[in-house]
Amino acid sequence: MSADAVFSLQNQSSAVDYTGKVPVEHLDYDYIEKCKDVKYLEKILKVLRSGDEGIYPHLIKFCESHLHKLHPRSPALRKENLVATAASLSKDEWSQIVDDFLQTWQEETKKTETSLKQQSMFDDLVKENMPPIRGSNCSIPLSRVKVVSIDNIPYPNVFHSIFRFDVERECEMIDGSVVKNDPPAIRITGHSKIRTKVDTSLLTQQEKLFLANREKEKGNEAFRSNDYEEAVAYYSRSLSIIPTVAAYNNRAQAEINLKHWHNAMTDCQSVLKLEPGNMKALLRRAALRKHMGQFQLAVEDLRMVLMKEPHNAAATVGDRSSEAC
Repeated sequence: MSADAVFSLQNQSSAVDYTGKVPVEHLDYDYIEKCKDVKYLEKILKVLRSGDEGIYPHLIKFCESHLHKLHPRSPALRKENLVATAASLSKDEWSQIVDDFLQTWQEETKKTETSLKQQSMFDDLVKENMPPIRGSNCSIPLSRVKVVSIDNIPYPNVFHSIFRFDVERECEMIDGSVVKNDPPAIRITGHSKIRTKVDTSLLTQQEKLFLANREKEKGNEAFRSNDYEEAVAYYSRSLSIIPTVAAYNNRAQAEINLKHWHNAMTDCQSVLKLEPGNMKALLRRAALRKHMGQFQLAVEDLRMVLMKEPHNAAATVGDRSSEAC
């Protein structure tokens, strides 16, 4: 049966059954060319593409071309675009894609780097004007530390007198016979044991100086209240931070009041290593040597004091008492 006969029979019959199977006779150039039913042509194209009735590449292209003339936007003509790969592209096309990608990546990287630098500068500016977090181990640079004199702080009179208390004046007479003008402070007993060493590994030099002076002032306050054991503890804390002549001298006097002769002698020797010829250390060492029965050595210390201060009353009295012995 020819294509014309088949097509005429189709026109004489009822509407085409799109759900049924496409007859083999319809898979023909002449039939496809004369067919104007878009839906039926789409069904024929589907059968041809499936390969159930054989593989006909040229017939498939012919059917697609005819369908495109009737309905260019037919869903059956849509083809999936495969992902482009290096194998599916020419060498020049692939090189162009790679170059474009690298250029875009470099531009984005530069923008990100510039943004991070600006953010870092902003963070540094904010941190510069913000104090360290309380409880952290942050340290303040020396250039930003403002040293405030105690004399400029408007303390009440009771605190001001404590800060201005001169333990050296109280210890002027090492035998403890000096009469104090101010009444002694109340001694607080039963205090907990104080650690005699302070960890300063995370502190700056300026912070160490401040902390050492503060611990020494605590020792002075304890000394004034006649709590010599606590005074020794605080002086020891100050010395563990930064060894100073004043702290050694003050601790030596507190040890003398506790009658810890050897400890006091060690502190006097430490003072004289730091500052040879220190008058107070020589006087205290002379007193210690007298208590320890080293009278000749005590006389030598007193005479060293008199060579520098001929009118020193404590040295003069001590020299005479040593000679009397």
